[in-house]
Amino acid sequence: MPEIKINGYVTYYEDDDFTEPWKPRQTILIQHGFGRTSQFWRQWVPMLAGDYRVVRRDLRGHGGSGDPGASDPWSFDGLVRDFSGFCDALDLKDVHLLGESTGGMLAIGFAATHPVRVRSLTLCGTPTTIGPAEQKFLALGHDTWQGALMEMGSEGWARKLLSQPGTAPRGDAARTEWSIQQFARARAESLAGYSRVVSTTDVTPLLAEVKVPALVLAPTRSAATPMSEQERIAATLPRADLVRIAGEGHEIYIDRPEECVSALRSFLAQFV
Repeated sequence: MPEIKINGYVTYYEDDDFTEPWKPRQTILIQHGFGRTSQFWRQWVPMLAGDYRVVRRDLRGHGGSGDPGASDPWSFDGLVRDFSGFCDALDLKDVHLLGESTGGMLAIGFAATHPVRVRSLTLCGTPTTIGPAEQKFLALGHDTWQGALMEMGSEGWARKLLSQPGTAPRGDAARTEWSIQQFARARAESLAGYSRVVSTTDVTPLLAEVKVPALVLAPTRSAATPMSEQERIAATLPRADLVRIAGEGHEIYIDRPEECVSALRSFLAQFV
């Protein structure tokens, strides 16, 4: 179980590399979104790790990662510093950075403030903020999103969320239950802290600061990220391509992995 300690807590990560060791390699660094873990990206590894080093990290308080506790409150700048510390610890330079959903917000922050560390940026179903309408949806009938998390707990909240249209793929009960149990690995307090950050941060001003080539993988049926927002993000980024993925809902990287990876490979071909 690969772990490193950065910024006062243990970070869990997966590092898959089946490239030919005598040849130069490029690294793809994947950051999952809210409540999820690095394990949600397992389907991508066989499709990428023969040609790229693929690194997946668990966000603080998610999956196998700890968090520094109440003495280090959640903040956007702090989460971006976590990225920097992680890259320093693994000596990751010039990465192809991929962020999913709110993990994409963090990826935008890192790419904008650490341009020499990022070779390209890929956003998968990424919003610029979690606005009032999205917060109401994520509150699932409670007064606030944070209140829902604390009252229902990580597992209860995830179970209710994934029953809503436009979220997770349908038709595979075992997959849905596995996803719920991955959400359950996060402490409700950690999810509440993260939810406050993404609800009070808008990365729109940072988009113009991202100078590297970018790819926007846009879900056409997401309950969290409308297509109009995806189009606006792609139009605001200085060098971006937009690819529409017609999945069942928000989680196109699970629902349509082959289609997403094909788009990513076509995008990364320019760096060969």
